[in-house]
Amino acid sequence: MLGARVGNWFAEEEIGRGPLGVVYRARGFDESERIAAVKVFTEVRDPAAVQRLSAELLPLQRLDHANIAKTLDCGTHGGLAFVATEFVAGTDCAKRLEAGRLPWRDVLSIAVQAARALKHAHNRNVLHRDLKPAHLVLMPDGTLKVLAFGLAKVFSPPPNHAPAIGSSAYLPPEAASGKPLTRRSDLYSLGGVLYTLVTGRPPFSAGSVVELMHKQCYTLPERPALLVNDLPPEIDEFICTLLDKNPARRPGTAGALLEELERIRGKLERKGEKLTWPTKITPDTAEMAALPAALGGVGEGNDAPQEPRPLFKRPVVVIPLFLLAIAALVLPFAWPSPSADELFTAARPLIESENPDDWDAAEKYLDPLARKYPDRYKDEVADARRKLKDRRDLRHAIGDGTRVDPRTDAARGYLRGLRYAQAGEVAQARATWDGVVTAFGSVKSEERWVALSRAGVTFLTQPNNRPARQPLDRDPVRAALDRAKELDAQGRDADARAIRDALIALAEGDPVVRQMVDDSRKK
Repeated sequence: MLGARVGNWFAEEEIGRGPLGVVYRARGFDESERIAAVKVFTEVRDPAAVQRLSAELLPLQRLDHANIAKTLDCGTHGGLAFVATEFVAGTDCAKRLEAGRLPWRDVLSIAVQAARALKHAHNRNVLHRDLKPAHLVLMPDGTLKVLAFGLAKVFSPPPNHAPAIGSSAYLPPEAASGKPLTRRSDLYSLGGVLYTLVTGRPPFSAGSVVELMHKQCYTLPERPALLVNDLPPEIDEFICTLLDKNPARRPGTAGALLEELERIRGKLERKGEKLTWPTKITPDTAEMAALPAALGGVGEGNDAPQEPRPLFKRPVVVIPLFLLAIAALVLPFAWPSPSADELFTAARPLIESENPDDWDAAEKYLDPLARKYPDRYKDEVADARRKLKDRRDLRHAIGDGTRVDPRTDAARGYLRGLRYAQAGEVAQARATWDGVVTAFGSVKSEERWVALSRAGVTFLTQPNNRPARQPLDRDPVRAALDRAKELDAQGRDADARAIRDALIALAEGDPVVRQMVDDSRKK
């Protein structure tokens, strides 16, 4: 198609290719100085989708913001749908990551500009639905452009397309569970992108899309601050809040996100950090004040009654607040801060506690200990945080597991196959999912579980998605059997039998373990 006409454009150079089609750098047919990125959807074969293209993209053409690549044109050519957008001369964040993670100050600037773009779009009822590093492009002057707004809604992937793990790494949990997407879904995806940019790796790694979807729903990511030593705790907490599994606990709007970023800016600048805040190039019309009467706006006239002085401009309110602010600034320096030994001593019993509330309370001591005394108790703090993370993950896994309440045998079969796949039992997983497809393939109410089971079998069939299973270490089994022999020698036959029976039950019919247990009984 190079050199051919596509609508009002001439395709000059191929600049990208994806599961839905090809992207070309194109020049205007009537205006040769106009340059655009034209995506031709060569893999979209649904005539209904092609016909509704113009109506679906109309809201996108109304987006006009400095941080959004503008949609210029759309239509069909030779039976294929195409979309022309503003050509952005820059480097996308996926390519930037090839050289390593980005400095957190650069990531903070990206977060501000992306939030402004999302606010502009969300105020016009447009969701992005597919935020990922490749869709964030940084121009040479540092301006961010967000690409591909709303295209994921217009065109679904082709039926034979297996989604890539990288593309699924930023999907919110509600997408994996089949729930409708909301504004908070875009904010989760943004949190995943920011996590990747600041740490150099996605929040979750997996051997298959099925495993990745499960982690999106039930596993907590490792905190960014544990991977990036110089990351301020405010940014660490900000990213973790965006990645909350519960949409209700994420910021409600992109506007609230920008307010939180302004608070973080204030905290960091008070700590002496030098930040370069992105200039707001395009004011959001939803925020613009009404025009004054002299410029044609709606004014009040000269006879309008004088407004009372605002509450926070009255001396009786301002002076006490000023004194409180001074006291708040002075007291932290006047009040002696606890020593490293005092902080660690206070945290230790909370770390060892079995009460989950104590685990959260321990961070109140570990955080200032790591921040104020980075050279003291460094290894102990790292070990404590690992232990706390493991316990939190266990608590969430148990809590989420109790909420998995299959209502039908098809749902139960799918979840059982998922557990087999996560454990590396490929044959058992395929057999279970094949059983769900065979038994319930014609039952309309079970379409969801049949489709998931069929997708699971497809993923396991592909060699790249098959979980690699390492040989099991049998030394712990030998140690347990040695203990059983010691109990036999002491005449404690019941205790020895309990160990052997437990090993057989845990092995679930593993012939190697059964043979080891039988040999132990003979000796």
